[in-house]
Amino acid sequence: MRDWFYQLTGKAWIALLFGIGILGWAAYAQFKAGADTHGTAVEDLVAKSGTIVSGSEITETTKRRRGGSTTRHYFVLDAKLADGSTEKWRVDYAVGRKKLEPLIDEAVDVRVDPSDNNLVYEVKLKGQPVLALAEVQKIMEIKDKAAASSATDKGTLIVGAVALLLGIGGLFVRRKIASGYAAEQAAAVQTPVIGEKV
Repeated sequence: MRDWFYQLTGKAWIALLFGIGILGWAAYAQFKAGADTHGTAVEDLVAKSGTIVSGSEITETTKRRRGGSTTRHYFVLDAKLADGSTEKWRVDYAVGRKKLEPLIDEAVDVRVDPSDNNLVYEVKLKGQPVLALAEVQKIMEIKDKAAASSATDKGTLIVGAVALLLGIGGLFVRRKIASGYAAEQAAAVQTPVIGEKV
């Protein structure tokens, strides 16, 4: 029984890492939700100009390895730039179709995040803002707070704390069993009597 328990506690590090991961994710989500800026920093955005040729609504479904799936919705604007090349600019679904439909066949100025599939943060039509930077930042703030809420709900925190405690407890018990084994082996070794040849 002790050998089986020793083998079982050998996997305690998995529970420890799992607990640290869950609690770390919760802390990061809470930190991100409380940040002053949401989304990409303004200085990292790139200004571009072009004519919107067409737009489409995209639904992306991603299957998870362990079952279930996640679905994302967003808009994509196809833009023709001044040099003749075309680009796809992604717009958050929360912006809404009504703001984007009037932009078709119009020349616009945008600020996008190239590190996030050209996510649009600002759109100006004839110098007037159609989509303001503050609006997109507010959308990102709402998303960050929703992620923090799901990451820090009681169930998630309890699972993380239990896994962490199981991991720590398992490693402690394993160490005690290992020291017991070492003590038994030390006692089993016969010490030679003085004058006896070994």
